[in-house]
Amino acid sequence: MWFEGINGRGVLGRVTPEGDVHEALTERLLAAEREAGFHERDMSAFERERIDLEYRVTRMEAELEALRQRRLEAYARWWNARDDRDRVLHICRRLRRRVDRARRRSGEER
Repeated sequence: MWFEGINGRGVLGRVTPEGDVHEALTERLLAAEREAGFHERDMSAFERERIDLEYRVTRMEAELEALRQRRLEAYARWWNARDDRDRVLHICRRLRRRVDRARRRSGEER
């Protein structure tokens, strides 16, 4: 276990004279504090990276939402243009039939 040897009886499973126990415990304490400092630095770096990534994700999600909205608007414009085209083509067909009928009548009357 990582905490073996800090019970005051022995260091890392060894039996030592009483004076050496205090020195060994002090060394172990300093090493553990140093290691904690390394982990603290790593945690700070990871936290900065996480915050940066969170900011970027939020910005990209907002951009994605804007793009989705633009896509819907573009589709709506396309749909409306298609409806307008179909309506105009329908009017063209009706007018062409009228013109053809008028030509036939004027040709028949002559």
